[in-house]
Amino acid sequence: MSLSKQGINEGHQMSYRGRTKYVFTTGKWGCRICAVATVFMLTVLGTAHVLALDAHEAQFKACISCHPEVKEALSKKGVHRPFMEFDCGSCHNPHAAKYEDLIRGKIDKLCKGCHEERAGEAGKINGHEPFRQGKCLACHRPHAADNKRLLKLGGQMLCFTCHDKEGFSWKNKHDPVAKGRCLTCHDPHASGREALARKSREDMCADCHSTVLGEADDAHLGYSLEATDCMSCHNPHGGNDDGLVRSSRHKPFEQKRCRSCHKGLGAQDPLDIKGQGVSVCIECHPTILEDFAKVNSHVADGMFCVNCHSPHASDEGALRKGKEAKICFDCHEDTKEYMRREGNSYKHPLLKEAQCTPCHRPHGTNSGLFFQGDEIDDCTACHERHATFTHPIGENAVDPRSGQRITCITCHNLMGSSNRFALRFDRKKELCIQCHKGY
Repeated sequence: MSLSKQGINEGHQMSYRGRTKYVFTTGKWGCRICAVATVFMLTVLGTAHVLALDAHEAQFKACISCHPEVKEALSKKGVHRPFMEFDCGSCHNPHAAKYEDLIRGKIDKLCKGCHEERAGEAGKINGHEPFRQGKCLACHRPHAADNKRLLKLGGQMLCFTCHDKEGFSWKNKHDPVAKGRCLTCHDPHASGREALARKSREDMCADCHSTVLGEADDAHLGYSLEATDCMSCHNPHGGNDDGLVRSSRHKPFEQKRCRSCHKGLGAQDPLDIKGQGVSVCIECHPTILEDFAKVNSHVADGMFCVNCHSPHASDEGALRKGKEAKICFDCHEDTKEYMRREGNSYKHPLLKEAQCTPCHRPHGTNSGLFFQGDEIDDCTACHERHATFTHPIGENAVDPRSGQRITCITCHNLMGSSNRFALRFDRKKELCIQCHKGY
């Protein structure tokens, strides 16, 4: 078919190396040729897709001849796309692999190869432990599942495989908790916020609860709730009273004596604190000053009692804002990351229980590293045998590397180690030659 220059007046000219070409953009001939080309391309692509499916199906039949149980997964509600298309080879190597089940690579890298949006979440400050460790199959099934997103279990039942269900046994439960909708507030993979929260503590509650002055109930005594951290008083999961107020309450808060600490409703900023730093707290807790006056003290620039304690209510003893380890890790991020490092599985037993204060004083001490007393005495109080049977320690044993006395932590790293007994180096030789160079 030949076309005259006049017959393609709907096109436009393009000059390329001295030659004139006509490109069809609109008009009768342009539309017809584009339509034919489109149908042709779709036919080619469709045929290629069918051929690929045929090849995959032949491969799949070979697989299920030895793995017949896998075929049953195709009948489940949710099926992983590669599995649906019989493409076993996208994840498995049919001949050999260095990973279990002939997987082509590490599970997390394999998954993120397709789910690229998850790869971008890996750098967020807080990661769900399975996601952070690359254990996608802790929550998801690789082939098919009866739950959305290939989840192993539905709703909160999946969460309770790791999180203690007994901790959610209050008389009254927050509505999302009662309905098993954990993901209303939490991101299952990673978040830039504490507790994998989808939004800031100030904004989270306002999505469902009004914070407009006058619309909130009288329990807030007329104070504005704008930009308020509701969770400083309320447990976001549940509680034993209607308001879900946390169980342990600061006395002025429980007695509704807000002016004991705050300037009050008549002030320009009603919630402003009456004094500076710890001065407000020590009016009622004067003995704490003794600890703050020690050589090592947790009172410093930017540190204040409410960094660790809630001024209103808490579900922990001493009005702590959370578990001990969580509070400490808010500042000691280096220790937190060291503990999380892959392979550092040997840790002090108390640390595994999120306890820090059995060994360290939280306010202040004259001992190094905030130990309760002398470091060696603190350790041998539990490890009695090592008080008399051990490598030389104490004032008469000097570390040649530092000139300081040898103590328990000279050889042991209680925050995490890849070596048994939390030793800093392998005990067969490497540990000893750090000091005994001649061997």
